[in-house]
Amino acid sequence: MIRTEAVRIESINGLAYKQKLVAGGAGITIITPDDKAVFTINKRDGLCIPYGKVNSEVFTAAIIAEVLELTRGLSYGLQEAITKVREDSKSDEPLPVELEIENEKEAIDVIESVEYKMFIEQYTDKKDKFSYQLMNKDLIQFSSKSTVVSKLLTEKEDVDTIVRYIVRSKAADLARNGGMDDNMLTAFIDVFDSMNTRSAFKELKAHLRGKLAKGK
Repeated sequence: MIRTEAVRIESINGLAYKQKLVAGGAGITIITPDDKAVFTINKRDGLCIPYGKVNSEVFTAAIIAEVLELTRGLSYGLQEAITKVREDSKSDEPLPVELEIENEKEAIDVIESVEYKMFIEQYTDKKDKFSYQLMNKDLIQFSSKSTVVSKLLTEKEDVDTIVRYIVRSKAADLARNGGMDDNMLTAFIDVFDSMNTRSAFKELKAHLRGKLAKGK
């Protein structure tokens, strides 16, 4: 299964992790010894929406907020599934099929790719969490030194196209290979976006928009 590591919830006896749902998009799974809930994450505002039946008395807004913070920056990987949490908070059986993350080959290829692993290694902070701040800062520095990016800005290319060029180029540089094709690049960007509650490349996009506005 493609999900993040499970983290222990401090306010209740339970575990939580982020996953990519069968229906598409990112989700949060919270499991206690007696209950379980799955939420989708709205890409626009980062809010959680119940995915199926959820006991709102157990899985309160405060717990959901805590889980979002605990899982923020955790990277995806191939992990064993969890359905139950015993009193010692250890895993038990695999998740039911309808709640498993998507197993599409494209998603697995991203997680197993050299480019993904190098991005995770390059931008993981001292707390062992993936840092969007480190990534965006480095990509902004990369873009400022790139003659191709400068040309794209001069030609008033759209921000998403420039971001795709920057991400593809940086990934190829880190992986020391020829780079990803268009489909792989789209899936690659989607994985990082789904790890975050907002666009993973928000700061980079803001920087590029500022450059375009100034005509640089």
